[in-house]
Order: sequence, then C-alpha cells, then structure tokens
Amino acid sequence: MNVAVLTLTRDRLEYTQHCFAKLAEYAGCEYDHYVYDNGSSDGTAMWLAKEFRAKHVTLGVENIGIPAAMNFLLDSLLGTYDVIVTFDNDCELVQSDTLKTVCELVDESGQLLSPRILGLQNPPASQGEFWIGQSRIVDIPQIGGIFLAAPAYLYDTFRYDTRDEREDVQVCWHWRARGGRCGYVDELEAWHYETTDGQMARYVDYTRRKYAELGLPCPV
Repeated sequence: MNVAVLTLTRDRLEYTQHCFAKLAEYAGCEYDHYVYDNGSSDGTAMWLAKEFRAKHVTLGVENIGIPAAMNFLLDSLLGTYDVIVTFDNDCELVQSDTLKTVCELVDESGQLLSPRILGLQNPPASQGEFWIGQSRIVDIPQIGGIFLAAPAYLYDTFRYDTRDEREDVQVCWHWRARGGRCGYVDELEAWHYETTDGQMARYVDYTRRKYAELGLPCPV
C-alpha cells in the first residue's frame, strides 16, 4: 500500500514541528509527505527547507489559499498511490498505527475515513454507523481536512474549486453525490492540537488574520 500525505503550512511553526513528529511516531507505515508552505513569515519555511526530512517540500512566496495549494500538491505527486491523506499541521496523533489502520480500511472499502477528532468546537453529528470488517465506522456527513484519507482514484478527476475555501466540504459533497460514505474509525482518535479554543487563545493574531481573509466575523 502506497500512501501520500499532503500538508499545508502557514506560520505556527511549533505546531508543525510537534504534529509532524507525532505523525512520524504513530503512523505505523511508510508514507511520502508532500508539504506546501503558504507564505510563512515565522521561520516555518526555513525549518522545512533545512530541518524537515522530507523530499517533497514547496515554499510558496505568498498565501495562495487552501484549494489552490492542495491542487498544486495533487498535481505534483510523484509515483502511484493507493491512498491520499490530507493532514493538517495541527493534527496530533496519539495512537500507534493510526495512519496505517485508517489507510488500510480506506484501501479495503473505498470510503473517506478519519480517526475521531477530539478538541473541536463543533464536532460533526453521527448519522449512524457502518462496518468495514471488524471496524465500526461512525457515519458523519463530512470529514474535516484535519485528517481525511481517501482512495487515490478520487483525485483522478477531482480538483478543488479555488473560489471556495471550504475544501473539506467540497471533497465530501463530491464523494457523497457519487454514493460514497464518510466516517470516523471508532477505535482511533486524534486531537485538534491544543483544541480549537486553545489555538485561538494562543495564536490570536493568526486567528484574526485567518477570519479576515475568509471574510468572516472573528470570535476572538
């Protein structure tokens, strides 16, 4: 099973360092990590270029937005993959073999899957359950981009609409419209690192900039 992990970074270097280390520690399988930096100004780009042990790092000079950066990474994949995982730099893995287990279940079932993500302000409500072998899957309307594992063939034709920053909504609606399902693997959990509220409190300026760029009222 060949796995590609796609991550976008923009500032918050401490989060990138911590969560990349946890990914390597708890993945349980080999993976190719593709990273696009969206114009960081806090040392993230230098760390990625000099310290991060990955072959596939692109340093953007400005923020081109999540959909455009994701499309760039998808178009940059080298080789053939079975599963493609979008993995945010604030996703903290805490259980052994998390990446391996989720990707094996995706490869077996052809569905969109994620570990249960803890620490969210508004976690998605369950719509029931389904099973993949012996693994219980919590059926949810959509998976956040924090950790979203998909069969690679989904991206043979799908690319993100750069006019819509809700990239996770786009891909999940696209998948469900074609009869697919989305779910949390009940036996696994991961954290939105420091929780959503904790992130807002720690990175107030980052949060305000993010909401201003999206044209949304900022909660802090």
